[in-house]
Amino acid sequence: MEALKNQPKILTVIMIFFFLMFTSFNIKAQGELKISDNGNLIVSSDTYLTIPGNLTVGSGASGVLKTDGTNITAAGQLNLNAGSELFLTSGIFSANSANINSASTVTYNGSDQNLKNWSYGNLIIAGTGTKTVTGDAVTPTVCNNLTVNNFGNVLSIPENKALTVQSILTNNVGVNGITLASSSSGDGSLISYTSNVDATINRYLTGTRWHYLSSPINSAPLSLFNTNNFMWWDASMDWAGSGDFNPWKACGANLENARGYAYYYYETTIPYKGEMNVGNYSFTLKMYSSGDPDYQGWNLVGNPYTSVLDWDAAVSDGAIPTGAENAIYFFDDATGDGAQSNYRYYVPSSGGTYGIGTEDADGKIPMGQGFFIKTNTDNIVLNFNKNYRTHAVRNFYKNPSDEYIKLIISGGKTDETIVRIVENSTPGFDSQFDARKLFPIDVSIPQMYIIGSDSKITAINSIPKIEKNTIIKLGIKAEEGDYEISLKDLNFYTYDVYLVDNNNNSFINLNDEELYNFHYSGGQNEERFYLTFHSQTSDINDKISGKIKIYPNPASQFIRFSNNTNSEFETIKINSANGKIIYLNKHSKSINEINLSQFSDGVYFIEIKLLNGTVYRNRIILKK
Repeated sequence: MEALKNQPKILTVIMIFFFLMFTSFNIKAQGELKISDNGNLIVSSDTYLTIPGNLTVGSGASGVLKTDGTNITAAGQLNLNAGSELFLTSGIFSANSANINSASTVTYNGSDQNLKNWSYGNLIIAGTGTKTVTGDAVTPTVCNNLTVNNFGNVLSIPENKALTVQSILTNNVGVNGITLASSSSGDGSLISYTSNVDATINRYLTGTRWHYLSSPINSAPLSLFNTNNFMWWDASMDWAGSGDFNPWKACGANLENARGYAYYYYETTIPYKGEMNVGNYSFTLKMYSSGDPDYQGWNLVGNPYTSVLDWDAAVSDGAIPTGAENAIYFFDDATGDGAQSNYRYYVPSSGGTYGIGTEDADGKIPMGQGFFIKTNTDNIVLNFNKNYRTHAVRNFYKNPSDEYIKLIISGGKTDETIVRIVENSTPGFDSQFDARKLFPIDVSIPQMYIIGSDSKITAINSIPKIEKNTIIKLGIKAEEGDYEISLKDLNFYTYDVYLVDNNNNSFINLNDEELYNFHYSGGQNEERFYLTFHSQTSDINDKISGKIKIYPNPASQFIRFSNNTNSEFETIKINSANGKIIYLNKHSKSINEINLSQFSDGVYFIEIKLLNGTVYRNRIILKK
């Protein structure tokens, strides 16, 4: 069936149109259906049109297909060529796939309609009612240009749905013409590039707790909030720690783009109404000039966009100025019921490394989310580029080549810490690879952290490699009570990882046991727990591999030696895991046995130096 350019054929189509207005038809084309340039096919109500092949509209200049109460099914592909138009008013339209030219136009002209998840050229929202986006973060709905017409007409982006407008967005309806939904299940997401476009951007907040937030519209009015509980953070003020509220200031003006705010309120949805933020934004990072530098330079910033902000993309692009640290810090309620208000941490991918976060934070900063970043230099500029926007997809960042361990301390409430291997890192704090530890106000939440070689404390710590004497010290801060340390995730598959408790000289191999229970007397302790590692392949120096054996290992009382090298022993030294020398013999050539029965159960390090200068190191596990 083809509508040709000559007048008699066009009249035939028009006659069929008037006839179909009064009669219900089932029409089946024999093959493909083509509407040529300047041809118009108008299929009216109560008609069922089935096309076994492709449906093609236009040949490169024009061509129009209009539906009104029609059910059209194309078993093949919809081809909407340049200059052609498709009007969807009501009824059901379906095709196996769609190939839509960027210079074509699709108009939704009915009442309430779901937008096909296609890649459109020009998309026009007309008619009345709600037009609902159906694409999601994985396969968003995309169009070249978008126009929203007619008052009472709404383009709606529901929770977890996504729309990208690649060129011009026109909203002729005002703030009610475009709405992004938000609820406990997720947020709508919109990426566009046209300034001064009004919309309503909803931001759902769970109730009765503090939230860090930011505005997705330009100059959001303060009247949206209960100002008794709405504050901003003045990083130029002195801060002495978690119990010091000095930098928190009452807010007295409209919200600034890219600034973060703290808000405490009942469960609510904030309707931001105004011009959507779509440009590039900068934020000047401040730092107090004196005091403990670990507490100074914390800046509360925020995602200024109507979509997710990709922190990995920002870091990769150089958005973080020299003098600032890469990690970001969220204040969040991990349980969703107000029972725990704790920090989450994320260290982005940089320098060829992978990104990693506690509580599965993944660097995809939600729309309207505030977060902390630390600078060690005053008055430097953080830049947000519109190209850092994305429709969020949570990716599982674990890779077989990534080596890390995640531990959780639990006592009703929980905290998490991470140790990982990063080639260019150091055993101390690295601003590029680590996240500092922040303590929440709620002391009932047990805290666990890592103490680096420089005594800096971190929630995420990167070390360059595992060596034979590597010890990771764990700090605990908690009230008195019964707790457990458990393994959340382990990707140190070439090592046995031991959690050692100095208080009662006990330990577990986390590769075999994933839970350690203990009683804690309360306070802050940085000497009780540590991690140590044992290679599952060989800890013997390559030069003497297989020629020195220590047995039994684990041992209960004695360890014995087998020396098949060409050199005698010179010195034998044994250290406890905290570095204390418990045994030293500098004249060891005749030694073949050591009695360890006077020492407590635990993990120890042995070092044997041969007369030829070769040094052998290994671990001893003592378990009576």
